[in-house]
Amino acid sequence: MKKITNQLHQFFINQQLINNPKASPLDSLMLLSLTLSPLLYLTLRGWTNIYVFTLFILGVLYSSFSPQLLKNSIQGSNSKWIVFTLCSPILAIFISQSFRQDFSSTAYDGPSRFLLASLIFLYLKDRQINFTKILEWVLPISLMFCLAAYFLNPSASAAWGGRAASYFVDPITFGAYCAILGSLCLISVNINTAKDNKILLALKVIGFAAGIYLSIKSQSRSAWTAAIILIAFWSFLKISNRNKLISWALIATAITLGIATLQFFPEINSRIAIATQEVTSYFRNNNFDTSIGLRISMIRVAINLILENPLSGFQDGIIPQLNNIASIKPFYTDLLQFMVSHTGTHNEILAQGVRSGIWGLISSISLFIVPGLVFLKHIKHPNKRISSGAILGLSLVLGLFITSLTIQVFNLKYTSSFYALMIAALAAQTLQHDENL
Repeated sequence: MKKITNQLHQFFINQQLINNPKASPLDSLMLLSLTLSPLLYLTLRGWTNIYVFTLFILGVLYSSFSPQLLKNSIQGSNSKWIVFTLCSPILAIFISQSFRQDFSSTAYDGPSRFLLASLIFLYLKDRQINFTKILEWVLPISLMFCLAAYFLNPSASAAWGGRAASYFVDPITFGAYCAILGSLCLISVNINTAKDNKILLALKVIGFAAGIYLSIKSQSRSAWTAAIILIAFWSFLKISNRNKLISWALIATAITLGIATLQFFPEINSRIAIATQEVTSYFRNNNFDTSIGLRISMIRVAINLILENPLSGFQDGIIPQLNNIASIKPFYTDLLQFMVSHTGTHNEILAQGVRSGIWGLISSISLFIVPGLVFLKHIKHPNKRISSGAILGLSLVLGLFITSLTIQVFNLKYTSSFYALMIAALAAQTLQHDENL
């Protein structure tokens, strides 16, 4: 058994998947779980949840074998901040429930995924994994599965009026993640080597095209915004070492071409025109019960609810009668009450503020800001293993932050699991051998 473990370890070292000089019998299961975790994220319910629990169990077993090594993984301010951030959602729930003196175990379901990911982060950091070597292959294949499911199971989209979706993911969420994962395929081109081989390059191009196509068919305006910003970010990365004037000109050109390309799709023209009309009618004519109008009202409701209960928030699923709150009464409608009570506030940061008061605000902001700053700090690192993790990590955080302004991105178990695991793995790669820890 030891001989097989050593042989596998040497193979993983040669493939640049692991950089820890000490072999572990758990490495094969760990790498397999990391490979499979994003594969059917949007096409099979509960898929990513399985691998969060699997990797957590592997982390527990590993820490029982090597407790000192995991203790070393938390050394350094960056690692401590990542661990704190991953623990913050469950802390926010506990503190707010303590103020309300109303404890419910169901509220911990989604946040617990982040808590599990804190141990996964320490485990993967100690093993010195190269997650981007896995992601650059898996993400395009994952999006190809999404595309196949879209064509082979038209009933899922038909249930949403023809907008692209899967049987358990609504069009807005589906489109947002397709756009972000597709953009990550583009950003990952030549990220680990000077030049990708032809098969891998083709996969990434197909993955990018599939992600953008599905996001367009989802008619998710949040997805389009995220895609344009991520493409601009990719342009900036590629040309940041050149003349600044040329760099900004090329970025502007990339954005212009992206927008022009999108105009060829009637879904986009229609949605943009409707959005413009609805914003105008909201402020000019008090036409509150439109798609965009309701979103604007939800943001206003969320801010006012946070001010009502800043320390305790509101119990999950229990929203007060909004027309009894003086600051909300001027734009109150029955449809607004229904939407806020049944679908939330369509803004991740404000939704957590309503749920857990200022503690939820701190936690939700930290989930973007802390890993974002850690990744930003390392995108120019001379070690390619570290910089590649930082680039993909920052891209993921940026994309989801943009979409979080108009939808909730951690409100479901599978979305919490995905983000928690991705941040844990990419941060673990980024913080390997960092002399500035």
